[in-house]
Amino acid sequence: MKRWITAIGTVAMMNGGCDPIVLVPVEPQPVEAEEEPPPPSPNALAMRAGDWPLPPVASPASFTEFTSYLFHPKPSLGHPPPHPDSLVLVFSESVQECSQPVLRPSTELPADPDADTHDFWQVILVIPPELNRPGLIDLRDDRIGTYLGFWNSPYAGGIGSSGGSGEWTSVIIGTTIVPGKREKTLEIVSSDASSVSVKLDWGDPPFDGGNINGDYTATYCGDAPPVSPPLPGLVLQGGRHQATPQGDDPTPAFDPAALHLVLGTAATSCEQPSPPIGCTGTSRMSLSLPPELQRPGLIDLTDPAVHASFSVSTRSAADCVTENLISGSFTGGTVDILSIDASGVSARVYGSYTEFNWGGIDVDGLYAASMCP
Repeated sequence: MKRWITAIGTVAMMNGGCDPIVLVPVEPQPVEAEEEPPPPSPNALAMRAGDWPLPPVASPASFTEFTSYLFHPKPSLGHPPPHPDSLVLVFSESVQECSQPVLRPSTELPADPDADTHDFWQVILVIPPELNRPGLIDLRDDRIGTYLGFWNSPYAGGIGSSGGSGEWTSVIIGTTIVPGKREKTLEIVSSDASSVSVKLDWGDPPFDGGNINGDYTATYCGDAPPVSPPLPGLVLQGGRHQATPQGDDPTPAFDPAALHLVLGTAATSCEQPSPPIGCTGTSRMSLSLPPELQRPGLIDLTDPAVHASFSVSTRSAADCVTENLISGSFTGGTVDILSIDASGVSARVYGSYTEFNWGGIDVDGLYAASMCP
């Protein structure tokens, strides 16, 4: 705002017998008032998981220290540490530093209840290499590590408020999965050696006073993660595919004209496309492409014509007491056939998240399936 100073009227001054002194009206002159500093802008950092600067914390004493479990999980959590080339994204509307990426709140209560205390939030996502490529990512994917922290003044009385105890508090939602049935997404728009541009859609924020949705350009702290190759797969011609169940996956109805895709991280071969995968910590999905679907285009995973199914081993041999094998059919999702020829099939799976009582499974990703002879 601007304040104006105006001299009103003409003032005549007499000094003895001298001529009068006439003061000309002063023209209005603007005076700049001190402006409020703009609110902090949402910002983001990015780095490789292998470059995460904070050491593991054996016994976290605060909510912020629980971020250690994203990078150094306890065996009881049933999740391995992230791959060193995973993409770590750190979002906030407060200033963040590469050397100390986790924001830590003050524990001192301001003396004045009317003091301008600053509330802030922070989101950390750990994206595995197989999902780190341009396109949409479903944040319900169990392979993604997730941290959400929110701090507010005890005077604010909002979520996480300590009600005047003199401490700021934090709330964590999911160290390995984002809860809730609503799809939350991260779109990787573009990336280069210095930064990555993303669009975060969390829906309605789980706290008052902040909106984490929006477009971000995250500057890399160090080297950018390398681009990983597509996940592997095989394509079997109908005449070569066995008509009886084998291993963990039930074989779709035999169709000599169909192409049968076996995709995923589980070991496979043209001679044995579906060997047992229990206690391997890997996943496999299979689907059948009848002749009319053997072309580029989007296919619904629930389409009965493709017989799409999955098998997921939730634990590796190192921490597997029982097989922990989950098999079934998808409740949603699509497979986008990007290219198909005599050498194989390139496809992208999205939205395959299928929920169970304890959580869910997800086999999203880019796949390159080679044609078996």
